[in-house]
Amino acid sequence: MLTPYIVMIVGVLLAAGAAFWTLRAVRRAGANAGTGRFVLLVCACASVVALGVYLINGRPELAGGAYAERIAALKLRPRETYTMDEWLAVLHDEARADPADAWPLLASGEVLLRGNRPEEAARAFDSALRRDPRSVDALLGIARSIAMKEGHFTPESLAFLEQASTVSDDPAPWLYRAMAAMEAGDDAAARQMWGEAYARMSSDDPRREMARRFSTGQQP
Repeated sequence: MLTPYIVMIVGVLLAAGAAFWTLRAVRRAGANAGTGRFVLLVCACASVVALGVYLINGRPELAGGAYAERIAALKLRPRETYTMDEWLAVLHDEARADPADAWPLLASGEVLLRGNRPEEAARAFDSALRRDPRSVDALLGIARSIAMKEGHFTPESLAFLEQASTVSDDPAPWLYRAMAAMEAGDDAAARQMWGEAYARMSSDDPRREMARRFSTGQQP
């Protein structure tokens, strides 16, 4: 709780130091005493105004000040009304509140992908992966981000897809690998990947019939 006050005190001291050095420079330049007093007065006024703005808007007694208040107010609104930046702000706050939870970072990655910001999405997914090294969603997110940025599945994105297919029985990595094989024109590999995806799908999976047909070389 003392940190904001320490920051405020340091800011005041820095402002005072800046005023001192400015005044000394003026005197060395040969200005008269009246000019020096005027410069000192301007510096002091600027410091007071800056301090006043911080005290009014920053709320040093709160962690995060006005930002914390804005986030708290935002969380009271229905989430379907959020803009992309508001979603990212709330998810960032949730990630900061629980450093062990990968979900806010996974959700941030999805929001960024939908906003066509693949490089930022990849960083969010990578942060999620550091929190949960076996997260299929994070591995898939990185692969998708790379593919979106490059415009196609690259060897790097394929490596993440292959890693995802080894840590879970989820059919999603195999579906993406099948699409990558189709993109590359490798029909045999595509049929194999579709078959792997099909084998991992539940009986009520709506993608099951499509996967079965592709795995046998039929049209969907």
